[in-house]
Amino acid sequence: MDNSKYSFQQDYDVWLQWNVTSVCNLQCEYCFSPAHRNKLVPFLINIKELLSTLKKSEKTFRIGFTGGEPFLVPNFIEACKEITKCHFISVNTNLILNKISEFVNEIDPARVLFIHASLHYEELIKKNLLEKFHKNYQLLKEAGFNIYAEGVAYPGLANMIGEIKHFVESNKIKFEFASFYGKYNNKDYPESYTDEEVNKFNLDEHELKKYNQDNRICNAGCNAAVVFANGNVKSCFQIKDDLGNIYNEIKFKSDTIICSFKKCGCPLNEYDQNLLNKSKS
Repeated sequence: MDNSKYSFQQDYDVWLQWNVTSVCNLQCEYCFSPAHRNKLVPFLINIKELLSTLKKSEKTFRIGFTGGEPFLVPNFIEACKEITKCHFISVNTNLILNKISEFVNEIDPARVLFIHASLHYEELIKKNLLEKFHKNYQLLKEAGFNIYAEGVAYPGLANMIGEIKHFVESNKIKFEFASFYGKYNNKDYPESYTDEEVNKFNLDEHELKKYNQDNRICNAGCNAAVVFANGNVKSCFQIKDDLGNIYNEIKFKSDTIICSFKKCGCPLNEYDQNLLNKSKS
């Protein structure tokens, strides 16, 4: 696992991971939210109210956009442009929409911590979109954005690993597999990976254990939190206590917590080590 991609030098105080939409333009077999596929995006980001909330907090934010597919939100790029005047963003995207070129033209790479390009190889092959992914990856890379690609180490894709590696290596794409979190053939993952699968996907011990929490210190709710599509802010996707709304007010807690869950599907204490360290100091 490349821990450096989770270490950011920019100076910000808090992180909001915003599931800005559950809508997606792909239909991946391993998607954790298949009920929302291919529905119309129901809303715009209320940019005016969002900026007002951020200003009232007197903090510098990292806002991580994820989904679904963030670029499906009609005014997503406009929102990013306004946010990055004073704050920082990161984006998880499947990288296949034409809006990527507009993003490159409108957004300052210095205000973008990273672009996480989700490579859903089998789905892109089916939809003849692999070249679109490659084109947009190179466009962002050449424009100076910090971009890397990840694929889900879904056990059902084991026979395609060689093909996937050839694609990323031949196109000079920075890539690695992230462990699958969920069920496959009635087995729980990542703990059910065989040694052969671990070797094929090149998964290391840290990658396999990053979801394990059991009494670990976590900064969820302290200087990191999640935002749902309606703007409601919670400590994390499992601890759904009310911290406010991104269009009104956000009330962060003063202390870290000891996580009471055995596993966490999106561990905030894994993905921003600098903020975790700050919360404990």
